[in-house]
Amino acid sequence: MNLRSVPGPTGDITTDVYDVVVVGGGPVGLATAIDLGTRGRSVLLVERDDGVVRYPTAESIDAASMELLRRWKISDAVQRSGFPADYQRDIAFVSHLTGYELARFSRPSNADRRETTKGLSPEGGVWWPKFWFDPALRDRAAAEPTVDLRFQWEFSEFHDGSNGVRIQVCSPEHGPRTIDARFLVACDGAGSPIRKTLGIQSVRDSDGVRARWQGAYVRLAGLRERIPHAPAVQYYLVNPRRIILGSLDGADLWRVTYPLDESELPNSDEVQATVADATGSRPEAVEVIDAREWSGDAVVAESFRSGHVLLAGDAAHRMWPSGGHGMNTGLGDVANLGWKLDAVLSHWAPDTLLDSYTGERRPHCERMVQRAWHNYRADNAIVSDPTLDNPDQVTARERVGQQIVATRQTEWRSLGAQLDVRYAASPLIIADGTPEPAADPETYAPTARPGHRAPHVTLPDGRSVLDLFRGRFTLLNLATDAQSRALVEAFHTHDVPLDVEHVNSEDAQRIYGCAIALIRPDGIVAWRGNTCPPDPGGVVDQITGRAAKARSC
Repeated sequence: MNLRSVPGPTGDITTDVYDVVVVGGGPVGLATAIDLGTRGRSVLLVERDDGVVRYPTAESIDAASMELLRRWKISDAVQRSGFPADYQRDIAFVSHLTGYELARFSRPSNADRRETTKGLSPEGGVWWPKFWFDPALRDRAAAEPTVDLRFQWEFSEFHDGSNGVRIQVCSPEHGPRTIDARFLVACDGAGSPIRKTLGIQSVRDSDGVRARWQGAYVRLAGLRERIPHAPAVQYYLVNPRRIILGSLDGADLWRVTYPLDESELPNSDEVQATVADATGSRPEAVEVIDAREWSGDAVVAESFRSGHVLLAGDAAHRMWPSGGHGMNTGLGDVANLGWKLDAVLSHWAPDTLLDSYTGERRPHCERMVQRAWHNYRADNAIVSDPTLDNPDQVTARERVGQQIVATRQTEWRSLGAQLDVRYAASPLIIADGTPEPAADPETYAPTARPGHRAPHVTLPDGRSVLDLFRGRFTLLNLATDAQSRALVEAFHTHDVPLDVEHVNSEDAQRIYGCAIALIRPDGIVAWRGNTCPPDPGGVVDQITGRAAKARSC
């Protein structure tokens, strides 16, 4: 049985005015619709395809993304998906699929996902193939009464005016429609027609980053039973050519990827033969369900905003899949952008607040693009070597294994890259004078320094402090005698929504290093202190972008 998801919802568009139109029905577009929907914003998402997952990609969901899904109450859905919850997410490098194991990076199953973060998060990374991940996002978005999902509707053009965007969409069944929206969010992929229309250029890391790869979604009946190595979600083969096998269902369905030489233009028969050769199968035993050529890249758009149009996901940044950072970085875009759009639409922040989206996200995305490019180069340094399958070449295999561990482990030891989100230089952040800690992509050291992700702490009732963050500004009173009334009143005076939480936890006060902490809607510490600031109204103005507006007048 070959896995395919069901089509996304379609039908006529009967409303012609929305707060936000999202173009693109992939994970980032769906996440944008969810985030805005939970804030009560009217959203239309249009996707030209039918939403059926025919070629699965991006199975690796990291801890930061799972924290976002946790806020939306769908993180536990991974254990109800079709991928076996107890399947180890190991990564294995082998001389040949039926040859010698060279190195292994052990990772726990989805059921034990929290082991990956070792108490630093209430969540953990998972393996969640798109057959189940995309529908989980789609169902969550559809559950919001203010969100309309329309698949099989194609975006054609837009006009950005002084008060919003006029958008043209068309359906083969229902014909053309004209939609007015305050904002348009482009989640239309790496080739983003919207980005190109805006004339926003992209900056490439270097001229040598692009390369052609072949991908195939295949069924290999009984392969798992023939592999002499312990289960893994990915097998990296050195021989007979460099090739990666990724498990899609824990059984017979796999995604196969391998680099192409400049002269290679494989047809379906050649793809079938390559997979058969790599897996020791007869060609007729390889069912190629779908095959696609693709190319990686390392680029970041110069700006993520133009007027009422904003870019997210691959439309804003494209990176090699090495490390699984692409889609996860896109979900991080959504966390940063959603609350800012809501703030402007709710009139408690100026339109200029949206300028901070580029300023905060672009440096982070550059770091992620460079990290993925580093991982890709490290993998390319491992070359095919038929002698490694010779039983006598023990020393050679040990040498290659040591090389793999030394150069490739950082790809799967990336908790710092996942959780150490920092916007400390942002004008929306109020610094406290503490020094900037060193960044390490492999390890994460919790800090509540303003501009950093608010750290997880387990509360006495078993919840995470992150569970107190519901997508609005949150004031944490971390000491029993915390005096925060003046700050609460300043939020009320400025008509900015605020949740106030009293946290009876010595651990929280110690880790946060203060009596009062102010957390942004995206989980970033905006300000902290032991007493209320002398100008609480000025704090509210700065963290909502009003101070920047005042300076520009």
